[in-house]
Amino acid sequence: MRLIDADAAKVELLRMVGDIHGWGEFFDGIRSGYQSAADRLDTMPTVEERKHGHWEGGGAYYCSNCNAYAATDVFGGGLDITEQHYCYNCGAIMDGDEE
Repeated sequence: MRLIDADAAKVELLRMVGDIHGWGEFFDGIRSGYQSAADRLDTMPTVEERKHGHWEGGGAYYCSNCNAYAATDVFGGGLDITEQHYCYNCGAIMDGDEE
């Protein structure tokens, strides 16, 4: 998956509409297609940017972003914190960067 800037894509599609020179149904259809694509960008679903955080605490680690405790095994013991690269609750990337 590639994330794109939908606003920039819309500007580019509308620019392309203006660049189509010619008359007749064929060119009107092309212009209409680009215009429809530009309008459709406003209704497309969006993806949230991924949050970043780190594990805090000692023994019982918790997410710096949402305060959820790190995952445990089925017996209630803690899993190795170095192997938990994401918060299971909020999805934050546990890379130590705070954004």
